[in-house]
Amino acid sequence: MKEELLKNYYKEKKFFIRLFFAIFFIIIAFGIFAYNMIDKEYDESINSKLKSAALNTAFILGDNFFNRAIKKDAISKNEDINNTLKLNKLVKNEGVRYIYSMIEKNDKIYFTSSSSLPGEKLTSYWVYYPEASKKLKNIFNINHPFYEVSTDRWGTFKSILIPMQTKQGVRYIVGSDIQIDRIITAKENFIKSIFLVNIIVILIMLFFAYKVKQILKKERESIENIQYKLEDEIDKKTKELQELNKTLQKRVEEEVARNREKDKKLIVSSRLSQMGEAIYMITHQWQQPLSTILLTVGYLELLKTSNKLTLEEIEQCIVEVNERVEYLADTMNDFKIFFKKDKEKEEIKINDLVKNVISILDVLLKNKYIELKIELNSNETVKVYKNEIMQVLMDLIKNAMDEIRKKNIKNGFIKITTENKKITIKDNAGGIPDDIKDKIFELYFSTKKDGTGLGLYMSKIIIEEHHKGKLKVENSDNGAKFIIDFTSTQ
Repeated sequence: MKEELLKNYYKEKKFFIRLFFAIFFIIIAFGIFAYNMIDKEYDESINSKLKSAALNTAFILGDNFFNRAIKKDAISKNEDINNTLKLNKLVKNEGVRYIYSMIEKNDKIYFTSSSSLPGEKLTSYWVYYPEASKKLKNIFNINHPFYEVSTDRWGTFKSILIPMQTKQGVRYIVGSDIQIDRIITAKENFIKSIFLVNIIVILIMLFFAYKVKQILKKERESIENIQYKLEDEIDKKTKELQELNKTLQKRVEEEVARNREKDKKLIVSSRLSQMGEAIYMITHQWQQPLSTILLTVGYLELLKTSNKLTLEEIEQCIVEVNERVEYLADTMNDFKIFFKKDKEKEEIKINDLVKNVISILDVLLKNKYIELKIELNSNETVKVYKNEIMQVLMDLIKNAMDEIRKKNIKNGFIKITTENKKITIKDNAGGIPDDIKDKIFELYFSTKKDGTGLGLYMSKIIIEEHHKGKLKVENSDNGAKFIIDFTSTQ
């Protein structure tokens, strides 16, 4: 017995040494992973900031400006200076370096407006851009935003160029820039922080290893007494087992109660996850209206400063602000209804369930460039817990959206179809592998790195146990298809 315990001691010592090196390499791998993840998120944040600044430039200047700007000398010097001041304020609000607009005339590119840094000479209207590349000229003929990294007389920047067209057919480009060195500095600071954290963790591990070594040393000194302790432990466990047999029924009842409590916590956890996603969606829904309100107020402030404020301008701005505030109120009302706890089932049309969910997710899908196809062919009504069914639909749509983005599907789409008492959600993300298709509804099973494994499990519980319906999945030609069937619902 003593020799066996000594063997176990040395095995345990080797185990801790191996564990130390394993954790060390895991920390290094985590640092690399964390950098790549944050690097991707940072790039997406930069792209979103550039796009917002460029689109707001088009909003501030308006179609009328570009319809006139195509003709040289159509814009006065005072108007050009006022435009520059507006764009300078937008630059400060959006956190970019430059914003501007351009037109093409006789195969040449001209600036029609631009922001300027303090101390720089104000850019005047109809300034020729000799550094314009052939690629830039081709952007006038495409219909989607274009990102590039380029160098000109002002420096090296990451830029977005968005081709647009007025109602009268005048084509122009709005763009915004951010300095490359600013992006590089931010990433370098992040690498330094990751390196510092890894050093601290390694030092903690070394301290931990030293303490473990001391503990093992003490264990070796007392190893001869372990046999007696084991005998005492066996006697103790035997008595506990006898006591357990006497109270087995009580323990079973306690375990059942704990499992019920666990189910309640799972439902709460799933709801909290939905709330987190909803907050993310509210952010996307509100970003553009809030920016517009801010710009409108800034425009009024500018007119007041320049003594050009008129009653007509004030009334127009009030109308615009009221429209944006009404949109924000409608959005919040949609989310408030969604999170209102269902007290009892209610009669609702199948099509209305789908429309309610689309009103919440539509903006998020557009921001991710995912096409939403809808075919509402049902005239049926069902008696359900409305918000629970909306939760299921949002989970299925969000899962499809995540798969499309994860696999970088070009021309990604999600198609929602209603027929009788069935709702079908289909995507073109490639489908679900056959070896996991039967597992996706299991508790804690997830194919996502940061997934909880609750979404589809709770969806199955809600549809089949709460509503006596059916939720199933199958692969179509180029993606997955989830079918919710309320045919048997009473």
